[in-house]
Amino acid sequence: MNWISTIVFIAMLVPISLSLICMPYLTRRTVSFGISVSEEVYSSPELRRMRKQYAWISAAIYGLLILLSLLTLINFTDDQKAIGFGAYIIAIVVSSTLINVMFYYKMKRLKATLPKSISQGSIIAVDTRFRNNNHKLIYSNKWFLIHLALVIGSVIITLVYYDRIPSTIPMKFDFDGHVTRSADKSYRTILGFNLMQLAMIGLFMFINWTIKKSKQQISPTNSQQSVQQNIIFRRRWSLFVLISGLMMVLMFTLIQFNIIFPIDASLLIPLSLITPITVVIIALILSFTTGQGGSRIHKQPQDSSSEAPVNDDSYWKFGGIYYNPLDPSLFVEKRMGIGWTINTARPLAWTIFAVIIGGILAISLITS
Repeated sequence: MNWISTIVFIAMLVPISLSLICMPYLTRRTVSFGISVSEEVYSSPELRRMRKQYAWISAAIYGLLILLSLLTLINFTDDQKAIGFGAYIIAIVVSSTLINVMFYYKMKRLKATLPKSISQGSIIAVDTRFRNNNHKLIYSNKWFLIHLALVIGSVIITLVYYDRIPSTIPMKFDFDGHVTRSADKSYRTILGFNLMQLAMIGLFMFINWTIKKSKQQISPTNSQQSVQQNIIFRRRWSLFVLISGLMMVLMFTLIQFNIIFPIDASLLIPLSLITPITVVIIALILSFTTGQGGSRIHKQPQDSSSEAPVNDDSYWKFGGIYYNPLDPSLFVEKRMGIGWTINTARPLAWTIFAVIIGGILAISLITS
């Protein structure tokens, strides 16, 4: 296993593992392992111990998985390395799911033993001005015109220099810079890069739109601060979507131009790997500095509220899957992790999901 593949492996997977290890510390203070609690309960010594336990167990498992992967990949071929990388991803997903479910049920049992709130009612805070023009929740999708202009420019340059493209096109390299897969020259093969760019732009625009349309979640104990935190939270992730989308488009442009104006493979591979590594690291930094719903932004020191949050635990299966037929919202904040998820009770949500998956599969077949 050469130094480039080692660096890539560590740079990609360590940040992902860190975000999973620290997940309980990034959620809102009204949620503990997928279960709704008051801020006072969240700050209790028992839940602090549970979060530390979660972190230590996760760190031990993910650290062991990384170590085993590094040891087993040392003498593997590049195809075997790809299989090993995929196996690690599957292992970390399965491990994360099992750990989350285990702590979800542990938290559920603990909540049943807690004294009921003095106030049996719950307060739902709603800002009716949240989506007006004074609150710019996201950066406009018009910024993606820059991405589109790059794609159009790439298409024009590719067509102008089409005759310079060799009859056999290198499509995949190993970490040593050797070509492992080639394809015959054709317009479909060459412009397939641009088709993938357009698909990515469409996907990033959709994600940006969902950030704007997702259900608002405001703390009733400090509504003004909560609204500002949520706005900043959405705008930061909207900016991340714009920047990461631009980086991905540029990466595919670089790969496409390499066919016309060949770049030394030892330089091309590191350049093409910078993008995914940078995106993962930025996402990690953003998660720690922002928190879910903006909970880590400008947090003012104050006593933890004993106000009981809205108890909608019955709509959250295993603390992570939202199923509420009574809620018209398509997108809601996750209870575990950072970002948003769909309301699985809404048929339109499944339709959107199916269209996205179908589009990805169709483009893969066209460009393969």
